[in-house]
Amino acid sequence: MSKDKAFDVVLVDPPWKFDGLTGVSKNVKDHYQVQHSTTFHDLPLTDIVADNSLLYMWCSGPVLKQAIELMTSWGWTYKQTAFIWEKDRVIPGSYSVTSTEMVLVGKRGKIPQPRGCRKQRQMLKSPRQKHSAKPEDIQDRIDLMFPTQNKLELFARRHRPGWTCAGNELDGMDVFDWIKDYRC
Repeated sequence: MSKDKAFDVVLVDPPWKFDGLTGVSKNVKDHYQVQHSTTFHDLPLTDIVADNSLLYMWCSGPVLKQAIELMTSWGWTYKQTAFIWEKDRVIPGSYSVTSTEMVLVGKRGKIPQPRGCRKQRQMLKSPRQKHSAKPEDIQDRIDLMFPTQNKLELFARRHRPGWTCAGNELDGMDVFDWIKDYRC
């Protein structure tokens, strides 16, 4: 694969396996196929991304440490929490009432250019939808910041115009196999 077809912006919503994590719903595997976080480290993302790229990664509080470790193992340097989604309904937690999910951002090389509108708010208040469905407003904001870049969403659950989307809920293909096919 040539680097001109590489992805500049990647959004990942890993299907985290929450076994053994306190205060986390154990029924996530009733909604989608989960994987242990160590499995994600084997994804060959460096083969399909540009040298100058950003990684946006969804995570919740219980997997924050694993998310930053995963980002680092893939070759991005954690920079900050890019977005915080505050849901309208809360989930009882062990330490506080849980009502947010985060989108972390990591950088590899330099920030992809050209850049669009940087004035995107970090906080998003939006209703919860079906289990694990994320608000489209996050991708809308990424599109405004990076309107011309080649964008990829991994573990996607629906297609989105202007993005390459891969996930087993779209076509039954595992993302590991999708990346292998894309490289060829």
